[in-house]
Amino acid sequence: MSRRFGVEIEFLATITTEQALASLRAAGIRAEFEGYSHGTTPHWKIVTDGSCGYELVSPVLEGEAGLEEVRIAAAALEAAGAKVDKRCGLHVHFDARKMSLKAVKNLFKLWLKFEDVLDTFQPQSRRGNANTYCRTNLEDCIAGSEDHKNQCSRRFRGIDACQSIEQMKQLYPCRYRKLNIHSYFRHQTLEVRHHSGTTDPEKITNWVRLMARLFDTAESAATVRNRPEDNGVGMPRLKWFFQAIDAKGLVKFYTERAKKLAA
Repeated sequence: MSRRFGVEIEFLATITTEQALASLRAAGIRAEFEGYSHGTTPHWKIVTDGSCGYELVSPVLEGEAGLEEVRIAAAALEAAGAKVDKRCGLHVHFDARKMSLKAVKNLFKLWLKFEDVLDTFQPQSRRGNANTYCRTNLEDCIAGSEDHKNQCSRRFRGIDACQSIEQMKQLYPCRYRKLNIHSYFRHQTLEVRHHSGTTDPEKITNWVRLMARLFDTAESAATVRNRPEDNGVGMPRLKWFFQAIDAKGLVKFYTERAKKLAA
């Protein structure tokens, strides 16, 4: 994994900021409490979050070294006793400064095409339109394979008609989408808001890796075709998703996660 990225780990106010900072610093993570803040900093920061309590925000990270820093920071939060519930989320920002308009279009098409699969990796509280802060990028919840294909067709036409990132933004007036384009105009990133709240280092780092493969595929794809109508919705399409984004090393983890969440 070689991309530049950042993470935002939301957690409940069941521990104090002093406890969280002490654990982070003991693990070698430079961190500060900065109240309510949206600025990018060279260090990790804890900020207040109106939806759940607090949020641990990383500096700009890169590649495998960045993933290791995320692992250490998440483990330190866990060691401090940080807890999450369905009000919390995990947000990942990927650097989009060098992404072409075609790559951005491909990314959103891939998301639309496979949102049914991505939903299987999340609890019910993050699927479809169940969560106000990460709503579907489709028109509505998926009613079946034919409905999904038709929704993709309409959204694809809207994307194809866009001649700029600004026009892409007009397709999604609200930033509270699973894949958020609004962050591009503040941070020059594209933000994935889909994942449920967690401080688990493996869940966080695997999600960053999976999303990085989605971005890689968007940049390398000549085109993104609509989904077939006849291969189901959700778990029946897992193999097609993993093949499409070449995520061999993550197949076992996410197949087991989807099965666990479906039980």
